[in-house]
Amino acid sequence: MSSEIYIDTHAYHRSEHTQILVGIDTVGVHPWELKEPFNKEDFEKKWKLVSTNCQDKLALGECGLDRSHEGIVGIDIQKEVLMKHFELAAEHSLPIIIHSVRSNSDLLSLLKKKPFKGNILLHAFGGNQYEANELLKYPVYFSYGARLLKNPLTIKSVPIERILLETADQKEVKIEEIYFEAAKILQISLESLQIIILKNFLRFFNQANNGRSSDFIKKINSR
Repeated sequence: MSSEIYIDTHAYHRSEHTQILVGIDTVGVHPWELKEPFNKEDFEKKWKLVSTNCQDKLALGECGLDRSHEGIVGIDIQKEVLMKHFELAAEHSLPIIIHSVRSNSDLLSLLKKKPFKGNILLHAFGGNQYEANELLKYPVYFSYGARLLKNPLTIKSVPIERILLETADQKEVKIEEIYFEAAKILQISLESLQIIILKNFLRFFNQANNGRSSDFIKKINSR
């Protein structure tokens, strides 16, 4: 497989590159959907759709915790919903994509209480070095996006085999720009970074780096 490949591990908008599209390749209940006051009946309807549709998806998510967004339920209900995602992901052997805003300590407390054995992607990671070090005790991958263009964050100190890249909801930023900036910060060639991210991506989705992994990439690109 050619190393001339850009992988966008968490994307909202289609491009010509290999990408995981939220809501197309994944399914989950985002914390912003958990409006206050909490409507349990409405949530159960959403959860039934998630449970029914997850078998055909590549991952669960985007789901998670958010202590910053206004108008949503408190952290305790958010934790309960996230635990349901972890349980469902474990049942179907799916990785999980996490939204965590000012809540990495909450996520760590959940993982300490009931460790999740599958792979976890922390999208748009913006935590500090202590949080990164603690999260590295679990099968966590750190995805960096547009903020990397302004702030290197923790990318230099996270093991390179745990790094992935993304555009998320940033229409004006291309995945090539994020790769270029990451390569510069990490002081490696763009070609080397492409090979590393490809390997990390395949490992995150439990794909062996062989002919079948090539089929996996082709399948994503042909949807």
